[in-house]
Amino acid sequence: MAFLAITSLLLCLMGQPFGSLAMDASTVLASHVVRTAPEGDVAANLKVFVGLSEAHNLGMHLGLEKGALLEASVRRGLPPGNGPAVVLEAGCHAGDSTLSVAAALAGRPGSTIVSTESNREWLDAAKKVVGHATKRMGLTFVPLELQEDDNFDVFLDRLQENHGLSLFDAVVLDHDESLFLPHLKRILARGLLRHGGTVFVDNIKRKASQLTEYIEFTRTGSGNGLETEVTEVSEPYPDAVATSTLVQLSTELEILDDYGGGGSNRGRDS
Repeated sequence: MAFLAITSLLLCLMGQPFGSLAMDASTVLASHVVRTAPEGDVAANLKVFVGLSEAHNLGMHLGLEKGALLEASVRRGLPPGNGPAVVLEAGCHAGDSTLSVAAALAGRPGSTIVSTESNREWLDAAKKVVGHATKRMGLTFVPLELQEDDNFDVFLDRLQENHGLSLFDAVVLDHDESLFLPHLKRILARGLLRHGGTVFVDNIKRKASQLTEYIEFTRTGSGNGLETEVTEVSEPYPDAVATSTLVQLSTELEILDDYGGGGSNRGRDS
């Protein structure tokens, strides 16, 4: 009931009828951001997004602290110079984390962000938020629906066939945590992460029990070619994030056919 009241209030403030936005927090956030934040200003749009989500406990924001670490992680994976780069983000939610990716790509016109999401309402919200915030930045934003049971290899094939993308400078994994490891293994086995590229993962502490195998696989010294740094955070709740850097290419990774099940609660505050 509290969420209904908040949504109704926000819709009224935005001059829209109560029943017009399907009662989804992501839609409310996107409408508010587009209406109140200036075009082409990533930092301002991110601040408005996080501010509204925090103020009304919508649970849709990554948080400014984690967002800054995500931006730094992506920037670490970019090639030298100011040339274009490619970032794959699996699980963009309503687009706030995508804005942190975009901030890392500022000054690199021609760069591409591929963002996937299984929730169609969240993906629609991300399209609006990111399109508004990155106007005139020279970025290509490719938002794609990717369901938890979709074949990831087919998805990667289509990225190459339809968009000419066959190498990522940075990867962000924030979809179903049961897919982090199998999807990372497929990316590595196919040679799709550039040497020196990075992989950013959220909820390393909060979801440690679900991420045991991922943490072990990416651990520095595990023999899988990755060096991993874990950083503790306090906002929006006590947690930790991890950045893994590909320091050695491997051709001996296991090829998985079973991607594991889905069904996790994917809210930002879960």
